[in-house]
Amino acid sequence: MRWLTILIGVFLVSPIVAFSQVDKNLGSFPESAAKGYIQPLVDVMGANLNSGLYHTASMSKFLGFYVGVKGMAVFVPSSMKKFTAELGSDYNPSRVETATVFGDKDGGAKTKYGNFPDSVKLPGGIGLKLVPLAVPQVSLSTMNSELLVRFVPSIKINDDVGSVDLLGIGLGHSISQYIPMFPINVAIQGVYQQLKIGNYLKATALNVNVHASKSFVFFTLYGGVGYETFSADINYSYKPPIPIADIIKTISFSLKGKNNFRATAGFKLGFAIFDLNVDYSIGSVNVLSAGFGFSF
Repeated sequence: MRWLTILIGVFLVSPIVAFSQVDKNLGSFPESAAKGYIQPLVDVMGANLNSGLYHTASMSKFLGFYVGVKGMAVFVPSSMKKFTAELGSDYNPSRVETATVFGDKDGGAKTKYGNFPDSVKLPGGIGLKLVPLAVPQVSLSTMNSELLVRFVPSIKINDDVGSVDLLGIGLGHSISQYIPMFPINVAIQGVYQQLKIGNYLKATALNVNVHASKSFVFFTLYGGVGYETFSADINYSYKPPIPIADIIKTISFSLKGKNNFRATAGFKLGFAIFDLNVDYSIGSVNVLSAGFGFSF
C-alpha cells in the first residue's frame, strides 16, 4: 500500500496540509464572518473536485479499462483574497475589509471587541496562489456505457488535520451509438462524490455533463458542457477575544460552491496503453486539469 500513501501525499496537496491552520484561523471569527472567510476555499474545492471526469466520449462495446491519476489546479484570482467581514455588534467597527482564507498571511484587519481597549487583529490567509488536487480514477466500460470510480480510503494525514477519505461514483452512456455514421462520439455522464477532512469538513459534489470527442490516430480532441453543485458542512470552535474568560463556542454551518455551469475543452495523447490528457474548464471558477493513466 506504499503507492497509496505516496498518492495521499499529493491528494489535495495545499488545502489539506493548510487546513489545520484554516481551522485555527476560523476560531477567531464569529459565524457571520467565518462564512465569508472560507467561502473561496469551498468554491475552489468544488471546482477542482468536479474536474477531470472525462477525457473521451468513446466507450467500449465489449470491455475497456482505465486506471490513472487526475490532477487539477485553480489559480486563485485577486477577487478571492479579500472580503468584507460582518463581525456583529460585539465588535467596533463591526464591518471591516480583511483577508480571506487565500489572502496574505498578514492581511488581517484590526478591530476592537466590546469595551476592551486593546485592538484585535483578525487572522490573515494562508497565502496560496495555486490550489491543486490529485485523485486516483478508475473506469470500466462495456456495452457503450461506463462506470467511473474515485476512491481514497480513510487515511490519517497528521494530528491536526486528522483523516481524509473520498468516494466518487459516476455513470456514463454513449449517445452517438444511436445515430448511424455520426462523425464524432457523444456521451452523457453523471458523477457523485463525497469528501471528508477530519472533523472539520464534510462535502458532496455532483456533476452532470454532455461531452464529445473526435480521435485522429494518437490524438483526440474533446470537450463538453456541464452542470455541477458542491456543498460543504463546516465545523469549528469559536473563541471570542475576551482576555479574562475562556469561552469556546462550537459553530456549524453549510456553504455551497458558486460554480454551477462549466464548459471544457482539451486533448488526449495515446501511445499504446498510455494516455495523457490536458483540458481547461471555464466557469465561475476556472480549472486546469491533466491526467495520466493506462487504458486496456
